[in-house]
Amino acid sequence: MANVKFDHITVRYGSHTVLQDFSLDVESGKIVCLVGPSGCGKTTLVRALLGLNKPETGVITVGERCLFDAKKHVNVPAEKRNIGIVFQDYAVWPHMTVLENVSYPLKKQRRPKEEIRERVMHALEQVHMTEYARHLPNQLSGGQQQRVAIARALVVDSDVLVMDEPITNLDAKLREEMLLEIRMIQKRLNATILYITHDQQSALQLCDKMAIMQQDGTLCQYGTDEEIILHPANRFTFEFIGVSNFIPLRQAGSGLALDCGELIPYTGEVPPQAENGGFDLGVRPNDIVFDPASPLKARVDSRVFLGSEYNYFLSLGQKQIRVQQSMLDARTRGVAKEGETVGISFLNTRFYPTQKGEQTP
Repeated sequence: MANVKFDHITVRYGSHTVLQDFSLDVESGKIVCLVGPSGCGKTTLVRALLGLNKPETGVITVGERCLFDAKKHVNVPAEKRNIGIVFQDYAVWPHMTVLENVSYPLKKQRRPKEEIRERVMHALEQVHMTEYARHLPNQLSGGQQQRVAIARALVVDSDVLVMDEPITNLDAKLREEMLLEIRMIQKRLNATILYITHDQQSALQLCDKMAIMQQDGTLCQYGTDEEIILHPANRFTFEFIGVSNFIPLRQAGSGLALDCGELIPYTGEVPPQAENGGFDLGVRPNDIVFDPASPLKARVDSRVFLGSEYNYFLSLGQKQIRVQQSMLDARTRGVAKEGETVGISFLNTRFYPTQKGEQTP
């Protein structure tokens, strides 16, 4: 497998710019998830890699091989780029057996029959589907059909494997199983996988690194899941990955207050730039703890037990905030009851300038 490098890629559809001067270097042998809201350019970037879109500027390389270079007029045809792809809808032929589906790319390449059978059975072995070689797709579960699609992508010894929302159509249990399958396949093959999704939870479970794209198509942050969760580059990353609460911070007399429809005095630490207000306090639900000694009081509107944690909605003044309490914390501090007034404290707070046009709650 090989690394993938996008160097200053620009893609436009008419007058609409989807990607502007976009650069990303995907390391060899890693699973990298492209994550971002719908319409941010994830699929456009992948189509450029596959040769289905022609960028206006930039260079795309896989390993030492240049697939596209706008200045040098290099544009390798899609069928010669040696990139495997797994689609969201599996795209397996319903009238072909598993063996025939996986054989199809090699038959198109006119490979010898013995080579085809050997490579197909090896690919099926990688996804644990050898015993289903003679089955038709309608005899398989959704997860098994997806494994067939992965085997078909693997059979041509691709330099890179692209997966475009490959588990969206599966139920929750199958999604979990397929994430484990993809990770196991990647480890066995030391494959380079570019995984496109808007499902941040799947990305966090699967990826070695995440590339966070903003709505305007720019690369917001690239790093491990820990780096992105614990050290978000900006407000967009903090808000997009995971659940977050934002509370406006205003100057009130000689101090600061949380603007929750009513001003609630805030005495926590703030960075120098936020000392005069005009910022939003950002805090994740699992960084809000129940603290009887805290002067900051909120009412418990609802509580739901989710197995591994409790999920709460609290009213802080007239603003509703979300709190997540781990089972360990629940055993240590106790569980809050609906309708109860509780003290809360904020941990690991972040401060971002209030965005223009934001409405005070």
